[in-house]
Amino acid sequence: MRQDGPDSDGMVTLSGQGWAGDLWREVPVRVPWRVDVNEFLSRRPLPYLWPDDAEYRTHVDADEHPEQLLRTSWIDAFLHHPDDSVVIQCLRDAFTGDNIANLTSVADILGYACAPEVKQEAAKAVWRADDAGVHWVFNVLLSRGLIPSDYDALSVHEAIRHLRATCPPERAGTLQSELGGSDQD
Repeated sequence: MRQDGPDSDGMVTLSGQGWAGDLWREVPVRVPWRVDVNEFLSRRPLPYLWPDDAEYRTHVDADEHPEQLLRTSWIDAFLHHPDDSVVIQCLRDAFTGDNIANLTSVADILGYACAPEVKQEAAKAVWRADDAGVHWVFNVLLSRGLIPSDYDALSVHEAIRHLRATCPPERAGTLQSELGGSDQD
């Protein structure tokens, strides 16, 4: 259901399969095709991702921090946007590395096929997360968890290469720890 361009309303429909279930349900999400991520996320109030779903709206409104929930959800949607420039802007300007859903989406960017510049930006974003966030991304990439990842070995190798190349010197110990102290991928 991923489109290569906007519909007549200037929107694109993203399939919710594989990622939106962490937010609500695996249902399609309509997002603007052309969007300034910072401007969009500064809206108050932020729009609901599924405005026609009364149960979803009630769920968000009942949350202790509904605006933060919406912000995290929109970041995740923008991380799945078909326009690489939107994904890159989201990674640079909005991703904070403090939410598991967003961290998993960044791991997916690194683990699945996408443009090298998007992967490079995703790797940089990982290093802005705290050690627990970095650990989460490595766990997802390396299938160190309850649910094995379905990334192929070559993609994981490439992801590790990007993470190595962007690792700040002060985080080298974290990188080595995540890789088991090995210099090998």
